[in-house]
Amino acid sequence: MNRALGNVAAKYGWREIDGKREYVATAKDLGQTLEWIEPPYQWIEGELIETERKFVSGPVERGSFAVRLSDSASGGTDCEMSIGFEGTSPVLSLIGWVVRIRQQRAIGRALDVVAVALAEGEAFVGEKDEPAVVRARRMLTASYDETTSGPRSPVDDVALSLRLEKLLRQNVAPKLVSRLGEWLTTRPDEEVGQIRPFEVARVWGASRRDVLSLFLHATRVGLVDLRWQINCPVCRVSAQVAESLKDVGSDVHCGACDVSYGVDFGRYVEAVFQTNPQIRRVSTAVFCAASPVWRPHVFAQATLAPGAERVEHATLPLGELHSRSLGARSTSGSPPGGHAGDTNLETPPRALTIRVSDEGTRLDFEGQSTDGRTEVRLHSTASTPKTILLERSGWNADQVTGSVVASFPEFLDLFATEAPATGAELSIGQLTVLFSDLTGSTALYERVGDAKGFATVEHHFSLMERVIHAHDGAVVKTMGDAVMATFPSAVRGVSAAIEMIRLHDREQGALGLGVKLGVHSGACLAVRANDRLDFFGTTVNVSARLQAQARPSELVLAAELARDPGVRPLLDVLPQRTFEAHLKGITEVQSLVGIDCAEAGAAKR
Repeated sequence: MNRALGNVAAKYGWREIDGKREYVATAKDLGQTLEWIEPPYQWIEGELIETERKFVSGPVERGSFAVRLSDSASGGTDCEMSIGFEGTSPVLSLIGWVVRIRQQRAIGRALDVVAVALAEGEAFVGEKDEPAVVRARRMLTASYDETTSGPRSPVDDVALSLRLEKLLRQNVAPKLVSRLGEWLTTRPDEEVGQIRPFEVARVWGASRRDVLSLFLHATRVGLVDLRWQINCPVCRVSAQVAESLKDVGSDVHCGACDVSYGVDFGRYVEAVFQTNPQIRRVSTAVFCAASPVWRPHVFAQATLAPGAERVEHATLPLGELHSRSLGARSTSGSPPGGHAGDTNLETPPRALTIRVSDEGTRLDFEGQSTDGRTEVRLHSTASTPKTILLERSGWNADQVTGSVVASFPEFLDLFATEAPATGAELSIGQLTVLFSDLTGSTALYERVGDAKGFATVEHHFSLMERVIHAHDGAVVKTMGDAVMATFPSAVRGVSAAIEMIRLHDREQGALGLGVKLGVHSGACLAVRANDRLDFFGTTVNVSARLQAQARPSELVLAAELARDPGVRPLLDVLPQRTFEAHLKGITEVQSLVGIDCAEAGAAKR
């Protein structure tokens, strides 16, 4: 809306003003240099938004913008919008009428675009738990209009054509290549300056893996560039962007929350893409750094003075809700008939009370709504002003996180040298690691000769790799007769292991070869080893030790993983043995489960 109103883009930074840390914007408009403090916006999704700018230089002292929506008697929606500027400078008197006329016209143009987009309607349809701001953004950019989409810089058609032809020679679907060419040509700068492949996949109605593969191959041929965005675990907004994994440190500071934290590569480091400048040179502009468009998981946000109260009405999202004050993590809640700490709403309550104090926030729910609407009551007993947030804790944006790329075959194949700096370690909070080992290969070489034996072993690796890829995993490396692979979840890793054994026994069991596997999930470290991305840590070591405990055609898991609710149904139909063993490097005796995955074992069930 700021862009549509003709306001200028700004540069933002933190600054100390009157002993207080403030987020300050600097811009130039109508020959005047403007600087303002931009406090947190206040909003309730689908109901209202309120913003304010407190100017520290320029002819204006204060600016405000507010929108409130309500049901219209005619069955539509009434939109009440107000924009204001305050100041005593003579310059403001001279330019005020220019600004007023410019913004009145801009409001009309912007609302006309919204009306057309709403009339077309289909683009606004989304998943139930998808925030409205995400669907609205997709709706408004379904077709290009500079009023709401922003500028679109020119494209070098020759460079684009040559590189698209090069991409077509890769193992990529021609239809997706064509769509990528159209996307890079027609989308506004704002969209091609930061591209999330999974968001694109949603718009295209295509497979996530296929679209991510497309962008990885497109990076190799110079159509787009890969960047690593480090997102804050508290506010979920980008705290830093690195051009390479070697530039990602183990710690980062979030200016918005004013906190430093250790980087979890698997959860908070996101792979994003932008058009290569030789194809199209874009400049992304920030018009309002505090906008809810950057924080779609935040359903509502409001600032309360000490002792203040506020009452609003809203249609709450169902699912996991969570409240905190800005910059803090504390949260608690109690839904109708639930228990303290349980904030998973299955039905809308009649009333929601959010209390904020110096210690944190608390959610209290009352009754059950009869019309889907909830009275939202905000109370502050804090000694200082507090900004309260009500968040969807169970919703995440379509992000390609480190745990996804760490188990994505094309990334490990195409970006083998994209790894942390030498000596640096990036933590991955959760990754599933598989080790397999081929038995009987020495006897096979002696029996059939080196050439045939080598071809047989290579075929074994091909079988293993095919199953790993089919279960969203990636081969990290092969070591002699062993394979190390990673998966984004334990369910996929265990499913792959069972199928790997079955397929191997079916095709190579008669040759006297066997395969043993171990799978384990947990934290590990991403490192640079031999100038390649590699993983190590207790999870990796345990997985390798589990494989050493397995018999031919057997998968060995820690008993705890075997009891996982997602994994257990995969194992209940297979013969099992439980045993204890000492694993090298681990002091305590481990409780283990061996699963007979052979075709013959399956027949015993």
